[in-house]
Amino acid sequence: MGDSPQWARTRLVELWLLALWALSGAALLFTHLLMAWRVLAGPLAAQWRYLGFLVPVFTPIVAWRGGNRLGPITWVLFLVIYVSARMIEI
Repeated sequence: MGDSPQWARTRLVELWLLALWALSGAALLFTHLLMAWRVLAGPLAAQWRYLGFLVPVFTPIVAWRGGNRLGPITWVLFLVIYVSARMIEI
């Protein structure tokens, strides 16, 4: 039963999904940390900078307000890939 081609194909797909999930999660975290660092050192008022740095949900919004366009766009892209990989895995 463990030697069937269907079993091997299923395991291979699960391995690719796990790799996609792990790599997209790492890319999302890296993008988020880079964006949080830029928000903290950015040109916005102090209350916006600290809000964007300390509350993860607001980081892309505050980064966008600060003029950073690439960070929030890549953050959303990696978030969509991460959530899609998790939904396929379930």
